[in-house]
Amino acid sequence: MSDKTVTAQASQSTAPRFSSDEAVLAADLRPVLLRLNNLVRRRVPSVELTPAQSTALTTVLDHGPLRMGELAEREQIRMPTATAIIRRVEKLGLVQRRPDPDDGRAVLVELTASGRERLGHVARERNVLLAALLEQLTDGDRQAIAASVPALNAMLALDLPGPAGAGDTDGPGTPHFQESETHAR
Repeated sequence: MSDKTVTAQASQSTAPRFSSDEAVLAADLRPVLLRLNNLVRRRVPSVELTPAQSTALTTVLDHGPLRMGELAEREQIRMPTATAIIRRVEKLGLVQRRPDPDDGRAVLVELTASGRERLGHVARERNVLLAALLEQLTDGDRQAIAASVPALNAMLALDLPGPAGAGDTDGPGTPHFQESETHAR
């Protein structure tokens, strides 16, 4: 049974129900996004960082400084997992904790200059890799990809919650693919 058939059948058996066009597009899109993300991460890894740590750092870059609970919520992980991730990257000098000025009992996590530089370096290297791949495509394929970016960003803005229990792992509950020029997922 093909991946498309399984996905189409799964979407038919669970709520909410999607049109067959949406189910087929989802079945076509999902493996491409995952494989492209994996290719980029394998070819330009975040040295010394797990994918969960890299994603957490990018979340702090995008939305920080953050309280630990906010980070856990955004990453769709449990608080102890978020704390463990931050403890590891703090030992690497990539983040620092400081008192929350609005609540002396809480701490905020923010990137250090070293953390910003690490994310920036990885992002630049990943952009070089993607540019080299794009260069090998036809003009029409590059235009199609460029035209799809706003729609993909709109999908990310919807940010549907992950599955129940997704936070029981060391990684984020759902993959995040948005990456700006300075972000290094």
